[in-house]
Amino acid sequence: MVIEVIIAFFLLAGALIRLLASFGLVRFGDVYLRMHASTKASTLGIGFTMIAVALYFGDGLLTIKLIALASIYFFTAPIGAQVLAHGAHSVGVPKVPETWIDELADHRQVQADVDEDAQERSASAPRS
Repeated sequence: MVIEVIIAFFLLAGALIRLLASFGLVRFGDVYLRMHASTKASTLGIGFTMIAVALYFGDGLLTIKLIALASIYFFTAPIGAQVLAHGAHSVGVPKVPETWIDELADHRQVQADVDEDAQERSASAPRS
């Protein structure tokens, strides 16, 4: 009886988190926030669902398979979103006005300044 309540809790929590992620996909204003909602919330939602499935069936082999599946999903979903966000930023996909932190643009500006200083030093260096 107690195990059914725990399983129901994990299933409902996973479904609720995925539902909130779907609202985020509809409501958020740009591609970056939408990717954040889809990867962060869905990863947690699927994790809860996998825990519920492992508890329900109670099979050791199935639990090992679910752990392997969760490990793969927990690594590939955020990495895929990071790659897509980097590509979107490189192409210049616009952000919502409320987004005021852009660490990638700041890093690129610092790197461009360092490269410019290095070129100036090499041009002004005496040649032997």
